[in-house]
Amino acid sequence: MDEQSLTDQDWPYVLSLLPPDLEESARAKLALRRRRAITSAGDLLRLALAYALGDFSLRRAAAWAQLQGLGRLSDVAVLKRLRQAADWLGYLVMRWLQEHGLSTPVTPLAVRVVDATVICEPGSRGTDWRVHLGFDLARQRLTTVEVTGPEGGESFRRHPVAGETLLLADRGYAHRGGVGGLLERQGHVLVRLNWQNLPLETPEGQSLDLVSWLETLRPGELGDWPVQLREGDRVYPLRLIAVRKSTAAAEREQQQIRHAAQRKGRRPDPRSLRAARFCYVLTDLPATVLPAAEALELYRLRWQIEMAFKRLKGVLHLDQLRAKDEALARAYLYAKLLGALLLDELCRQAEAFSPWGYRLGPAAPEPLAPPVAAAR
Repeated sequence: MDEQSLTDQDWPYVLSLLPPDLEESARAKLALRRRRAITSAGDLLRLALAYALGDFSLRRAAAWAQLQGLGRLSDVAVLKRLRQAADWLGYLVMRWLQEHGLSTPVTPLAVRVVDATVICEPGSRGTDWRVHLGFDLARQRLTTVEVTGPEGGESFRRHPVAGETLLLADRGYAHRGGVGGLLERQGHVLVRLNWQNLPLETPEGQSLDLVSWLETLRPGELGDWPVQLREGDRVYPLRLIAVRKSTAAAEREQQQIRHAAQRKGRRPDPRSLRAARFCYVLTDLPATVLPAAEALELYRLRWQIEMAFKRLKGVLHLDQLRAKDEALARAYLYAKLLGALLLDELCRQAEAFSPWGYRLGPAAPEPLAPPVAAAR
């Protein structure tokens, strides 16, 4: 199973997996304003997937469309159709996630890892786009996707929660607005900290000297302390869980801190070097639900979303953005992500593939009666 098969030999089966209201949604999102050459929503989606998954130029996408019998298009015509389809493709990604478990609790405590990655336009050295993902650990599948511009920072607010959901994230998500907003929505949090980015208080409401607390830990000892977070007029009770790193692990992070400071022409903050000797996370779950050792072991599983990003970039070349035009770039990214979701589903349903090349649904025709033998 590869990305080319999605738009070639397996296209009839892929089309059967998609929402039945493709035509209605394409009209509602103004993706199909003129039906010249590309006359259906299915053909438009097939063109978008071929362009994104095949990393085609606009001219090559036009030639591909003609070879596939979709119609005669110029590269400018392909550009216009893809630009108009950007919002629709984003809708299809969210519709797919909703139909495959976005709002369905699957366990008493579903665990979702969240993270974001940077995408750069051709010739750019900065951040042009961010792709925000949520990854369900139990089902090993993507559950939330959002594409934003460079202003779209990492935040728990970007990820909906349903039922008893625990969001697990790295230090970029440890800020008061995001953590407080998640807890306000009845979600649960397990997030790694920096010593300075999330001001905490003692249960008595006093400012917490995080580094000094960490340094009370002996090698091999786990810290598990009640703390609280003040966000606006709300106070949230939390637990600070910490462990002292091995000497080698601490030295690696200290070296990274020194190199980062050197690149900026600064001296490293001594408190950063002291805090680098520890790994520490924050959660709202009580120890009866998530003991300290299990919380730290659970945090280790965030590498799985990094592997998801590696697959998207390594296999589907998500980071090889071809477009500088904003609408075309969004269409490209959403088509890539929809292709990744489709490939994932096809791999899961490999045993369901059939020689006739599509899925038999509720609307399948009634079997014909056996032919009557001709009288002799």
